[in-house]
Amino acid sequence: MTVQTGHHPSPLDTEHWLEGPTGFPAGGVVLDPAEPSEVVATSRGLTLTRRQLDEVIAFTEFLAGRALPGEDRLELAADLTDAFDDTPKAALKFLRPLTAGVRRVGSLDPLRRAQRRLQALTTTYVVEQRRQSDGDELSPVMTVVSRYNPVVRQWAASGIVLVADALTARWEQHRLVLGLAGREPEPFDQLARRLVARTDRAGKLEVAELAAAEFRLLVVRRYLRDLGRTATGELAAEIDRAAASALDVDIVVQQVGHRAALALS
Repeated sequence: MTVQTGHHPSPLDTEHWLEGPTGFPAGGVVLDPAEPSEVVATSRGLTLTRRQLDEVIAFTEFLAGRALPGEDRLELAADLTDAFDDTPKAALKFLRPLTAGVRRVGSLDPLRRAQRRLQALTTTYVVEQRRQSDGDELSPVMTVVSRYNPVVRQWAASGIVLVADALTARWEQHRLVLGLAGREPEPFDQLARRLVARTDRAGKLEVAELAAAEFRLLVVRRYLRDLGRTATGELAAEIDRAAASALDVDIVVQQVGHRAALALS
């Protein structure tokens, strides 16, 4: 196989949404702190504003990894307003940390955004597991998130949560790394099934690596952008040789990820 070292269409040519200026999915709710915020509900002397609802919707889109359809936004806003009407103090206590976190996303480096997102997904899904164990329903936010970025597997003992878009991120890493050598990744569904099946016998570190696949993808993207043309060509040739003889090319892809992490540390 001929290694492609010139400029060809690459996943690097398309910005990952966490690398964008806002840190939120394209087409998501627009947050304008300078715009006056209308009061949408009052209860027991407390108020709920449109800005608070928009910030929670933005947080939900951040975890879902996509802009929400209009009907989901309306449903979420209605559920939050109902919760506020019933128990305003408890509702605001739930909202405050979410809205505070949303305001910080835009100022973070993309890698820090990915870390923050992984932490938030892990924490919220662990909390939801406890709620369900107690017989409670999913929170309004996680009801929506679970439609688009559901839990694939969860390890309660280690606190690791594998969500759907971590598998997508690992496949994107395959597409990026193997594409340097002119190779195509295996179909997403095939790779995802294999990776999930492998977690049955995987150790904690391997599972954690898969759960953090989106963060690793951004690390690899930054590493490849920083490489010069000669170094990129050498890496492409190395990937081509390794992939040609590998029983599992996922190992080759992970090795590039580890190299990227060391280079950026």
